[in-house]
Amino acid sequence: MSTTGSARPVLSTPYHRLATLRPSWSGWIKPLLTLAAAFVAYVILASVLLVLTILVLAVAPGVNVAIGVTSGDPASPLDVGLALAMGAMWLPAAMIGVRIGAWRPLGPTWSIAARFRRELQSSTGIWGVVGAFVVVAVAALAGVLAGAGTPAADVPAADGGAPILQLLLVVLIVLVLAPIQAVGLELALRGVLLQAVGTWLRSPLVPFLVVTAVALIGREPTAAVVIPALTLALAAAVLAWKTGGLEVPIALTLTLTVASLIVSAVGAGTAAGAGVSALGAAVAAPGTSAAALAIHGAGGGSPGAADAALAGGAAAAVALVVLTAVIVVVVSRREKIGLLEPISRPGSEPAPEPVPF
Repeated sequence: MSTTGSARPVLSTPYHRLATLRPSWSGWIKPLLTLAAAFVAYVILASVLLVLTILVLAVAPGVNVAIGVTSGDPASPLDVGLALAMGAMWLPAAMIGVRIGAWRPLGPTWSIAARFRRELQSSTGIWGVVGAFVVVAVAALAGVLAGAGTPAADVPAADGGAPILQLLLVVLIVLVLAPIQAVGLELALRGVLLQAVGTWLRSPLVPFLVVTAVALIGREPTAAVVIPALTLALAAAVLAWKTGGLEVPIALTLTLTVASLIVSAVGAGTAAGAGVSALGAAVAAPGTSAAALAIHGAGGGSPGAADAALAGGAAAAVALVVLTAVIVVVVSRREKIGLLEPISRPGSEPAPEPVPF
């Protein structure tokens, strides 16, 4: 909050309320139009992608086009690539939602500075990157420990793994498509959705809960997946609100996606791979094949694999809570603000220019 002379205080604007900077952006129907435009755009883009994929596979020799039957293998370039490509469609869909549905510039959806703050990545984003690697390591270790406590016959065991060239192709696909998916998911879920609900409500609590609940759509309804999925959605929403933008949530989601997919592919059929598979399903785009526990990564559904996946998912959730708390404390001390106070757009700073007709 700031003051100008004897005038009344000028309120700053937190991230989830940036759509209210101009009256033309914050009409009661604008959030509905934004979400509808983004959803329709995603359905169209995803449908085109699926149709093109089926057409290509239909003419490819020796390839099973039954995508719904063969999907889910963490070591399959086709399955991993298709799931990531489906998730990547959220990036253009979110942009369409903001520009066409809300008819406002995209800048305020990135951050309170109305742009992507690259300088924040070196100061705060690094916490998300390093912390994400720790979360994946914790999930893998929990899977191993859970596997050690089950009968030997039920513990997932490596069966020689996928060919090295196949694994290298998976890694390449992940490195190319995971950044697009991560940016798209954060822009759509922690950007468009959070600000849409925030247009109606001043308190961030309900927007947090809405963003968290949406993470369950199209997700496998098992504790191993639901627990880390809800935790990650809430953590990303809190970090977006606290830091005033999507930079840290993107760094966190991107690193979790890359690390979990690679570990799941390399460790397919092992207890560590089963533990990380739950986190991989939690961070995947809703409704894609990757949003379910991989059959191969979970050791064929054996009791030992189920225990390892549950342990990995629960441990990852706890690690995410700790990581979020650490980042909140770091940001609060650096910015000299309260723990429950976000970095906001100064009230004295003019609103971004409206989109011309």
